[in-house]
Amino acid sequence: MSDENKILEKIAVAAQTCFQHHPVLVLGSGASIVHGLRGMGDLAQYLRDNVDANDGEEADAWLLIRTALAQGDGLEETLLKTAAPSSLVSKIVRLTWQAIASDDLALMARASNGEEHFHLSELIRGMFRSNQMVANIVTPNYDRVAEYAADLAGCFHATGFEPGIIRRREGGDRISIHKGSHPGRTVRIWKVHGSLDWFADAQGRVVSLPIPETLPDALDPLIVTPGVSKYERTHDEPFRSAIQGADHALSRAASFLCVGYGFRDRHIQPKIEEMCGQQNVPVVVLARTLTDEAKTFLSRNAGQNYLGLEMADEGTRVFSPEHPDGVTIAKPDLWEFGKFNELVL
Repeated sequence: MSDENKILEKIAVAAQTCFQHHPVLVLGSGASIVHGLRGMGDLAQYLRDNVDANDGEEADAWLLIRTALAQGDGLEETLLKTAAPSSLVSKIVRLTWQAIASDDLALMARASNGEEHFHLSELIRGMFRSNQMVANIVTPNYDRVAEYAADLAGCFHATGFEPGIIRRREGGDRISIHKGSHPGRTVRIWKVHGSLDWFADAQGRVVSLPIPETLPDALDPLIVTPGVSKYERTHDEPFRSAIQGADHALSRAASFLCVGYGFRDRHIQPKIEEMCGQQNVPVVVLARTLTDEAKTFLSRNAGQNYLGLEMADEGTRVFSPEHPDGVTIAKPDLWEFGKFNELVL
C-alpha cells in the first residue's frame, strides 16, 4: 500500500471514529459562507460603506477603524483594538444584523423552495440513525443555517426559547418535544454570540421573533459583534445561558466535529482543548483554510486522536499525530463537509 493510500485509510478511520461517537458539532463562519452568508471581509466592506458616524467621539473612533480596515487589518482584530463609544457600537451591531439578516432571508427562501442543499442535514439524519435522541451544535454564528439544516433533516430544533411566534426564553426547565407517544429527535443549538431572531425590547425584555426585512427601531438585536465590549455583553442573558449550555454539551462530548471554525473564541475552544488534551477525545477539524489558531490547537492541545483537513493547491493538506506539520496528498476536496459525509454515511 502506498504512503498516500495509508493516509487516506487513516483519514477514513478518524472520520468514522469521530462520527461513531456521536460528535458535538462546532460550526464556524466557514460553515455559513458556503450558503451565501457574508464573511468578515464582506461584512467589513458593508460597514465601511454604511456606517454614518456622528461628529466628535464617534467620528474619531470610526476614522481609526476605517483606516485599519483599508490597510487590510481584519474586522475582528480592528474592533478589538479600538475603543468605540457605545453609540457607535450600537450602529455597528444594527448594521451587522441588517447585512447578515438579508443573506439569511435569501437562504431561507432558497431552502424552502428546495434550491439549497445542506450537507449538515445529511449528517444530522445520519447521527439519528442510532438510538440518540438529542444532537448538540455549538456555534458563534448569528445566522440560522443550523436551524434550517435541522428542519430539513426532519428534526426539531431548540435554541433556548419556547415554541411559537413570539417566543419567550425556555428558562431552567427545558421543553421536551414528543412526536406521538415518543420523544422527538431534537437538535439543540447553542448560539453563544446570539441569533438573528433574538431581540430586546425598549424595556430590556428578551424575545425571539421571526426576523423582519428591516429592523424596527423599538428592537435591539441580541448579537455579540467583535469589539472590546464583546465579552462584557456575554455576561447578560440570553448569552449566559447559551454559553452555559454549550459548556455542558462540550464537557460531555465523546467526540468533536469542527466545521469552518477558526478557534478564536474563548467561549468555545477552552472546553474542547480540555477534553481533547486531557481526555484524548477524538476531534476532526475541517476548513477551507485552517487558521493559525486552529493549527496551534491541533499541534499542542488536541491530544493524540485528531485530524485536520484544509484545501491545498495540489490536493488536501492533512494534519494528524503522524503528520503534525501537515502533509499534502493529491486527493482534492477532502476538507469539504460533503466529503466527510461520504466517509461516514
